[in-house]
Amino acid sequence: MFSKKLQINPFLYIPFVLVLTWVPWFLAISTGRGMENLAVKVLILAGLLAPAVVALVFILLGEEAEYHWDYWRRVFDPTLISRGSFRLIFFLPPVITVAAILLSFLLGESLGQLRLVPQVRAHIPSFLVFIFYTFFIGPFPEELGWRGYWLDKLQGHLSGLRASLLIAAVWALWHVPLFMVKGYPLQGKTENLLLTAFFFLDLFPKSVIFTYLFFKNQRSTLAAILFHFMINFTGQLFELAPVTEGLLAALYLLAAIFIALKNKEIFK
Repeated sequence: MFSKKLQINPFLYIPFVLVLTWVPWFLAISTGRGMENLAVKVLILAGLLAPAVVALVFILLGEEAEYHWDYWRRVFDPTLISRGSFRLIFFLPPVITVAAILLSFLLGESLGQLRLVPQVRAHIPSFLVFIFYTFFIGPFPEELGWRGYWLDKLQGHLSGLRASLLIAAVWALWHVPLFMVKGYPLQGKTENLLLTAFFFLDLFPKSVIFTYLFFKNQRSTLAAILFHFMINFTGQLFELAPVTEGLLAALYLLAAIFIALKNKEIFK
């Protein structure tokens, strides 16, 4: 059916992802309802799946069977990831978060930020559902697109650093409508301009670290998925003050600079 493969410019990923995400999300916003509404939940989910859907369609139309096999191998094969990278994936987000809280204490913030949010402490079965939701609604479908397909395709067009910054910029734009959805976690950040700014700025150093993990581990999409999960998971365990959020962004920036300087072959 698709015997003649198309030559797809990787920069076409930008408009397709943004349009296919924003259309359902702005429809959800236009209803005036919040996340308690089933229709809004379905529309939000449709947008969350867009990075993966666009990637899979582009692969179907533009890639031979060998690439299909390689793509899914990179999604599910843990042997592509080194032990050192596993440690970085699972420990960097919590370590940076705790370090930011301790530094904020020196600036007058409360150590009470180290307490897990009440929803996590209250009910273990709900916590397990939370882990499942955090993994499959966000990191998994997003990274099938952002890193698994798009970063992989950008490597022939841009340096690792420029690809990281481009993905971060589009990733930031992609999130914008979620700040307007009633009841969505990001809407709470709009109450403080600094929290909103730190969220967007944070994406750029994190994108650099994603690129490092991806290429350092034989283009492992699974590495990106797991790191994305740990960022989201850790971020929802603690309620941080604005000062702490700023310190968190600064620490991620320092980590990204250190990683980029130590691995110039990836980012040049």
